[in-house]
Amino acid sequence: MKRLLLIIFLLSTFVYAKSTIEIDGTSTLHDWKMVSDKIDSIFENDGSKITKLDVSVKIETLKSGDEGLDEKAYETLEIDRKNFIRFELLDANLETGLIKGVFKVLDKEQVTELKPEILTLNQVKGSFKVKMTDFGLEIPSVMFGAIKSGDEVTVKYNITK
Repeated sequence: MKRLLLIIFLLSTFVYAKSTIEIDGTSTLHDWKMVSDKIDSIFENDGSKITKLDVSVKIETLKSGDEGLDEKAYETLEIDRKNFIRFELLDANLETGLIKGVFKVLDKEQVTELKPEILTLNQVKGSFKVKMTDFGLEIPSVMFGAIKSGDEVTVKYNITK
């Protein structure tokens, strides 16, 4: 009976695993993070390799727990004009542990190569650093620039099939 309960628990963690995106940044006042578990993804494999991985997150679903910070982020990301951050897989190599894809914020794209900490047929998990200015974003500031965000952010992702 214990073995059956353990198997059910382990299987349920796979069935109910949620994809998440987290963006971590710094400022002259304090570090900050915004998280979303409302991820749209297409994650396919043919049994031996990942054949498709398209991930998008609606900017307004990224939340920090601080409405003022959220509003400043949405303003900077021009939420009314373009409202998704996207990643589209170009290639995944399970042997080398590398994935290559197009990372898109607003109307700017970058081809990027990532080395996730987990890369399987059912999960891709890792992080990468990116500069907001590389995507034409203005670095958020308040109080006439007295409090300013850092340019570089860390994007953490955990995408499950």
